[in-house]
Amino acid sequence: MSAGGVRFEEGPVVAFFDVDGTLVCRDPVTGPGSFPTERVVRAVEEFAERGGIPILSTGRARVGIDQLLNNLPFRGYVSLDGAHVVLDGKVILDCCFPRAVLERMVAEMLRVGMPAFFEGTELCLELNASGGSLYNWGPVACDLEEMRSAKPDLRFAKVDFVDEAYGAYRASDFLMEELGYYNVGEGSHELVMPEVSKGAGARALLAELTAAAGAAPARVFAFGDSENDLSLFEAADVAVAMGQAAPHVREAADYVAVPCADDGVAQAMEHFGLI
Repeated sequence: MSAGGVRFEEGPVVAFFDVDGTLVCRDPVTGPGSFPTERVVRAVEEFAERGGIPILSTGRARVGIDQLLNNLPFRGYVSLDGAHVVLDGKVILDCCFPRAVLERMVAEMLRVGMPAFFEGTELCLELNASGGSLYNWGPVACDLEEMRSAKPDLRFAKVDFVDEAYGAYRASDFLMEELGYYNVGEGSHELVMPEVSKGAGARALLAELTAAAGAAPARVFAFGDSENDLSLFEAADVAVAMGQAAPHVREAADYVAVPCADDGVAQAMEHFGLI
């Protein structure tokens, strides 16, 4: 599809936007950014003004996207890699690790000495038997009981860990074989339930949107840069990878934009006539 190829009058056009490495750039020193550039902000706003439906799709928890949701016209979001999905304020999906699975995960991580960061919709915390913090992202628990004290329902949907913990992860057959795994680049890794993915979350949101509108979207776009965006690409009509994405992510896309640092989202939206 070339520039000008999208006709909004044919029906709703939906665009799913990954956050880190797509809407906002990762800095090698300071880490993930917090807000897009002015050009990208204006692109999302103009897309919505034309009748487009912008949706966030991210590995971040809800607390990590508040600024985006409060300041840009996103109709909904797929968060925690697809575990938590919301459209127009309505919760469509809200998955978490089953209690038995989570308890086994914690036991295995403590056995192999693997610090990890557990994310839920309401609270995120680090599991670290040393009592210290490898991630500095939130409160720290040394064991399952301390996790339960911080969050009695133990509702967590995603685990993050970094390269320093990858060897410990590889030492656990349970963690490697029973959970979904993503290498999201720049030394970061994620674990979810096998059935959880951005693609599954996007399909659930699209089904809800179709039921509410009485018709399926005319076109669905997906913008991403990481391994956890591959399932999102499969759920879209047009998949757009940022120019700095890993080779296998670029190969899975229908179009490769310029890098995030060069406002790849805005450039691709212009190319496809979305703005």
